[in-house]
Amino acid sequence: NLNCFSLKNGGASPFSTSEIERFYGLFKNNININGKGGVVAAPDHNTPGGSYYYHWERDGALTMRALQEVTKDKNSIMGALKAYTQWVLGRQAETDPHGIDVRTEPKYMLPDGAVFTGAWCRPQNDGPGLRATALMMFAEHLSATGGSDYVKEYLWTGDSSKYKGGAIKWDLDYVLSQYDSATCDLWEEVRSSDFFWNRVTMIKALHTGARFAITMSDTASANAYTALAAKLSEALYKEHWNGDYIIEATNREKDGAVIVGLNTGYDDALGMFAPTSAEVASTILEYNSAFCTEYAINRADTSSGVGGVLYGRYPGDVYAGGNPWVLTTAALAQLFYRAASFTSEHGVPAMAALDKWAKALNVDSMPSGKDDVAGVFLEAGDSVLLRLRKHVVADDGHLDEQIDRNDGHQMSARDLTWSYAEVLNAMAHREAAVQARYGKAVE
Repeated sequence: NLNCFSLKNGGASPFSTSEIERFYGLFKNNININGKGGVVAAPDHNTPGGSYYYHWERDGALTMRALQEVTKDKNSIMGALKAYTQWVLGRQAETDPHGIDVRTEPKYMLPDGAVFTGAWCRPQNDGPGLRATALMMFAEHLSATGGSDYVKEYLWTGDSSKYKGGAIKWDLDYVLSQYDSATCDLWEEVRSSDFFWNRVTMIKALHTGARFAITMSDTASANAYTALAAKLSEALYKEHWNGDYIIEATNREKDGAVIVGLNTGYDDALGMFAPTSAEVASTILEYNSAFCTEYAINRADTSSGVGGVLYGRYPGDVYAGGNPWVLTTAALAQLFYRAASFTSEHGVPAMAALDKWAKALNVDSMPSGKDDVAGVFLEAGDSVLLRLRKHVVADDGHLDEQIDRNDGHQMSARDLTWSYAEVLNAMAHREAAVQARYGKAVE
């Protein structure tokens, strides 16, 4: 197994405050297009995959969730979130031109939101759960700050004749009734009714939905969500943990979607695949080897003393030449930062997990003290982002979709919204991990 992961103690933050502010500004440019609530996947009309100037349901939902997670001044994004709410209600009300449930359309025209009518991989059933999760964060904030009228008006109406129960309720209804439908994967290439990404993000939506329904005095819905979450969780472990690593699907086993899903879909109520678990360590070990073998740039970086590793979508990818992706690499860093916080909060992982982590991180052994273990996870996250930094730093704060597998320059879609979301989220989790480890925000 060729694991080229390299742990490097950088100490300083991988990106400065001003660099993060630059990312945030470029990220926000792609949100609430023309004030109509849509999110552009990338303002690039000419990529190897054609124009990205559309609102993808998945990217849009993940963007609006990330916007809330990385923005400290929530008042500054209320307008964008209300516009997004209206966008979602508008899309939910559309008549579908393809004879499928409109909630599972992959993408929509900008700025007005008509369903994209060209040939595409559809349906995609991860959208409703992701959208509901983003909107529940918004609803919780509204309810806590005197905005519960807006919640009852648009998001959870308590009346099926009014916005079909509200934007959140109608999306969660989809998950309840159609969770096992056949679907395209998040990269829009293969089909299955059992993708890890779709499953784990649905479970997240259901757990969040159960808690939210109780605050809306809807015990019946809460019970239904909890019951389905339990059923899907059991299947998740049985069907996606193969004893060596977590698989995305039987027809695409090793896939960066798993890494993104371990962050996006994790919930304390899940009770499995915690960021410090042996299963996550084993998965990272396996994926390190796969992506080190796949990309010459990973081997070159390691041999020239650069820390971390770059991840792509999956071994054998050919899109745009098949390269590392900014978003999956940043997701790996976030996973490490979350492992650091998790250690600070819950203590040192079990011995078996620590042994797996030593292999994954390419070190002789892991330390035994809580602060030291958290410190190693922090270092691992920094190592990954420092390698990413090396390949993006010359581009004036612009983050693209991919990094060339041979020479390491950024390429494919320019200013990919999901790339910004993942890098900003990783840095927000770094700040939380530093806080948890040292009790104060230090570089």
